[in-house]
Amino acid sequence: MIVAALGWSWLDAEVDPLTGAVSASSRDRGAGRSDLAALEHALRLAERWQAQVVAATVGPDEADAMLRDALAAGAAEALRVEPASRTPGLRPALLVGGPDAAAALAAALIRRYGVPDLVLCGDRSPDRGNGSFPAFLAGALDAAQALGVVRIEPTDDGKLRVHRRLDGGRREVLLVPRPAVVSVEAAGVRLRRAGLPATLASGHAVIPVASAAKATTAPRVRVLGAHPYRPRPRELPGPSGSALRRMLELTGALTERTPPTVLGPLSAGQAADELLGYLRHRGYLDASDLTSSPTPPEQAPQLQAKGPTHPG
Repeated sequence: MIVAALGWSWLDAEVDPLTGAVSASSRDRGAGRSDLAALEHALRLAERWQAQVVAATVGPDEADAMLRDALAAGAAEALRVEPASRTPGLRPALLVGGPDAAAALAAALIRRYGVPDLVLCGDRSPDRGNGSFPAFLAGALDAAQALGVVRIEPTDDGKLRVHRRLDGGRREVLLVPRPAVVSVEAAGVRLRRAGLPATLASGHAVIPVASAAKATTAPRVRVLGAHPYRPRPRELPGPSGSALRRMLELTGALTERTPPTVLGPLSAGQAADELLGYLRHRGYLDASDLTSSPTPPEQAPQLQAKGPTHPG
């Protein structure tokens, strides 16, 4: 069995640069591009392995529409895990991530299906998540993990050969045994379009709901506040001396600088000599470099091309 773990995320969240307040529209929720890519990978692997795809998510009853779309695309079953606590708005604490949602989804999958052979999910939620959910889910299922995958190749012996993106344009190729949790990027993979009969049939589908156990321990991450980053001011020594001296220090009039020089109009050879002299003066060229000045164009030997001569 292959599980496509879809994230019920805020697709478009905005952060006020002055106050740090996070705002989002209540209607702009659903699966991100990487989650849809994970569903497409799951459907392709199910066709190769003669397996079934289960679309699962952790979210409120509004997430049933997303699961019905997955059923229309080709998923055999769907499962929604009711979160232990519901929040009407978007809170920055929820974007940090944690093991609660992953543990709830893993427990619901094990109770209903047992440990799945493969779980595919998006690498990062579009609401500025930190991408920790796949790792927590792999830990809850006690399964192997491969995160940030851009390419999946099934092997004949039932394993997966995956390609991970590395820095510098390199790739890491892993052979992943099952059971495993693989998070994928939205790299060149788009979810197939569902047909009209499947879309109409999924509109009447009943989505099974599993309840998540309430957390008995305090959250590991405690968010005290959210505000934009403001670097501390740099400490500079205060001006000293008389009023004129302080004004000169504040305006930078005492700083040694090279005044601008306007030259021209000059010929090409004279302009090149002035530029080379400035580079020698500033230390970009040694005094021995280019000691001989270039030959002016008017003193260069003139070459005249002659064509073939014909008799008579």
